[in-house]
Amino acid sequence: MKIAVAAIALTIAACAATSASAAPWKRVTTPDGASTDQVGLVRTGDGVLHLAWSHPTGPNTEDLNHTVISRAGRIGATTPIQSGWTGFSNAALVVDSGGLRAFWGGFRTTDSSDPQRETNTALSADGGASWVLQPGQINPDGAQSYASNTAATVRGAGTTRTTLQAFAGTLGTWVHAGLTPATPIFNFTPGEQYGYDPNLATDANNRTVMAWYSSANGHLGVIARDVNPDGSPGPGPLTMPGTSDMQIGMLGRTPLAARSGGGIYVGYPTGYPSAGRIRLWRVGASNAPTVGRVASGSPAVAIAATGDTRMWVLWTKGFGDPDVLARRSNKGATKFGAVVNAGHPKDAAQAYKLDASAVGGAVDALGNFNIGTTSTAVTSYRRILPGLTLKARPQRVRRGDPTEVRFTVLDAGAPVKGAKVKVAGKSGTTDRRGHVTLTLSLPRPATARATHDGYVAATKRVGVRR
Repeated sequence: MKIAVAAIALTIAACAATSASAAPWKRVTTPDGASTDQVGLVRTGDGVLHLAWSHPTGPNTEDLNHTVISRAGRIGATTPIQSGWTGFSNAALVVDSGGLRAFWGGFRTTDSSDPQRETNTALSADGGASWVLQPGQINPDGAQSYASNTAATVRGAGTTRTTLQAFAGTLGTWVHAGLTPATPIFNFTPGEQYGYDPNLATDANNRTVMAWYSSANGHLGVIARDVNPDGSPGPGPLTMPGTSDMQIGMLGRTPLAARSGGGIYVGYPTGYPSAGRIRLWRVGASNAPTVGRVASGSPAVAIAATGDTRMWVLWTKGFGDPDVLARRSNKGATKFGAVVNAGHPKDAAQAYKLDASAVGGAVDALGNFNIGTTSTAVTSYRRILPGLTLKARPQRVRRGDPTEVRFTVLDAGAPVKGAKVKVAGKSGTTDRRGHVTLTLSLPRPATARATHDGYVAATKRVGVRR
């Protein structure tokens, strides 16, 4: 089914990756994880970021934990959601009418009469300090959700909020609505093998979309489809442009986010046999512009929507290089700013998973990285600021001759007022058009530097000629 949307002509600013200068990566989970681990996350209205993650506590037991990161970026308390289970799938977190709600797949015990099976949920009415387990599984049997990573979203507002959960297995790619097994589950891929790593997002108009990677014959690629309020399939499915030849998908939840200014977006590493192009797709659009490139395949990708209609796209450099790169768009998500290199934890050699949540003008990045030369993994956190772009005209001056050089400072194509530009002992502040003119007399090439609070600095080399 074809969905009419406005075409997006997304312009990508040509620029080198700028190194981030914020605080270093910090661990938020225990250093006993696996490459398959991925946190669940949700940000509450007070700006606090909430994480759900599990870790082994014995040969056959695991705990599911909750950790907070403050709006200011400080890692706070960790509290148990559930303890001593036989295992947990990667959990999802949402905010519903009762508070924070966690969903996960798993068996509490090996006793076949234990009612905690398939998908389970717990609620916290006090911001994650304590959790109450809902007795019994919340969905019907038959979808293998006990072994599936979980995605979830919330529809409605106030006291009328309802939840949807998604999970996948060899029998299908499923959605369930509500908190009771009395409501049915719906298979979005009947007769197809296989759908992987589904995710859900709901926009301000209560449109819900599920996205997943499909390796099914005749249905290769990243697929998106609307979800009706009862969890049944809506309009679609649609295939993300540039993915229909992909034999292998990204490992991890399909990056999906609803932009505050409209549109639901998918970010994904595309290409085959090497997934070297990072694309952002507004679901329903006829194209998915490239936001970044990597030299090697297997990058992890994350996206996040801001409160002022922008989008963040994050990705790793690919196999063997765990650096995390990030770009923030303009308002409207039609242009992207400078690439910022946020580096990686000092003991990491490989990045497995990536998640993101926007906060103010910045983005909080969560990455699952290996530790040293081992296969053990840990999830670490850092805050990333957007990058400035600095331009100079002319780009070369005559050696020793006083020359007026106009510098322009931009944020995703928009002028930045109040940025300070320094070069060769001269400095000035940009006007409302992002311009500042400096008279330079250069005996040799010099590097200009632009700075502004809330941004990663940008540099520009000014050359000389005879």
